[in-house]
Amino acid sequence: MNKNVVFTIVAKNYIGLAQILEQSLKDKSPDTDFFIIVADFFLDDFDIKKLPSNILIAKQELNISTKQWVDMSFKYDLTEFCTSIKPASFSFFLEKTKYEKIIYLDPDIYIYSSLDPIYQMLENHSIVLTPHITAIQDVFQGERSESGLMSTGVFNLGFCGIKRSISANKMISWWHERLLDKCYFDSYETYYTDQKWMDFLPCYFDSSELYISRHLGMNIAPWNFFEREVYRENENLKVRNREANSKKVSDPVIFVHYSGYNYNEMKKGNVVQNNISNIKDYDDIKLLTDVYANAIYKNREIFDKYIQEKYSFATFENGNAIKGFHRRIYRSLVEKGLLFDNPFSIASDSLYQKLKAKGMTKSSSINLDKATKDNLQGVGRKLKMFNIATRFIYRLIGFEKYLLLIRLMRPFGRFESQIHLLSSDFDKKNI
Repeated sequence: MNKNVVFTIVAKNYIGLAQILEQSLKDKSPDTDFFIIVADFFLDDFDIKKLPSNILIAKQELNISTKQWVDMSFKYDLTEFCTSIKPASFSFFLEKTKYEKIIYLDPDIYIYSSLDPIYQMLENHSIVLTPHITAIQDVFQGERSESGLMSTGVFNLGFCGIKRSISANKMISWWHERLLDKCYFDSYETYYTDQKWMDFLPCYFDSSELYISRHLGMNIAPWNFFEREVYRENENLKVRNREANSKKVSDPVIFVHYSGYNYNEMKKGNVVQNNISNIKDYDDIKLLTDVYANAIYKNREIFDKYIQEKYSFATFENGNAIKGFHRRIYRSLVEKGLLFDNPFSIASDSLYQKLKAKGMTKSSSINLDKATKDNLQGVGRKLKMFNIATRFIYRLIGFEKYLLLIRLMRPFGRFESQIHLLSSDFDKKNI
């Protein structure tokens, strides 16, 4: 058995994408084993035995109790859930295998050269992380704003490397405990899934234990394209700082994180970035997007084989969609002490029936989980009506009470606070 392993975590629709990552790994680091951990499950008519042996079903392998599993798979959305089981997945490799060095990579990553530099970092350190950005600028040039980066955390957890050690065990145990209940996208409580928790690590581990890699070829991604220039040297891709006074220092491109792209469109040769709408069209980055688009196209059969698979935890037992609102209401009710053996149930005393009785399970022509002020139709008209209403309230209650009201509105505006709509029992304790 090899001493090194890389793993990724996916919902089953991204298995094909993960297998494209696997191919790039085997091409550049053939001495590394690779596993795909599937966070959801297949229907009974699917023959799991036909899956490659390196595909593991998380529920069967990870040390998470059934009660915790049901709770987490309901209260977290797809991304939150897949990231919440990351430390438990690290623990699986620490407890049930003999691998010495364990690397996690997001499935939308592609490897361009050997991982040996990372293994060398892990030779001397227990934990390796990469920051989102590495170049200091008086006037920030990135398309992803500094405030946006602050909200997501210092480090990008599309990559994390550990070696078998006391320090890594401590970190994984600490991380796992927090992600059981605090792995949300939640700007109010300043959570950003599994990722922002890593901001604490420099406080807990010294430089002999934790290595923060500023290798420019690791975790190249849309949020740092502005600082990293890619170029071809002979047959290899290299990367350097875009600023003229830094161009003498360069690194080989090790892996690129294609976060936020529309992979179906990339298969057709179209490069569509969904997360950073104002991203610049860097000529040199085309060297990277062309490679990945070609890899998806070449492997379109394995990509297409799974991409239409439905997320197992997206619906109640009757097939009705679970909206983000439902997940957050459930979170709030549990925090208030209510218990649900199975929140997916539609039985007479279930969460579903409580929501249905208040008209909260109806389908909508609007994707409420994706709606923002930037994409909501008629937002200007809606805002005008709201502002007219608030001016009336201002005249009615006066300056001081109005300021107190709008301060109260911030916590009240969270989905979690809407439990008072289900029961007047929460009228005085919904925020």
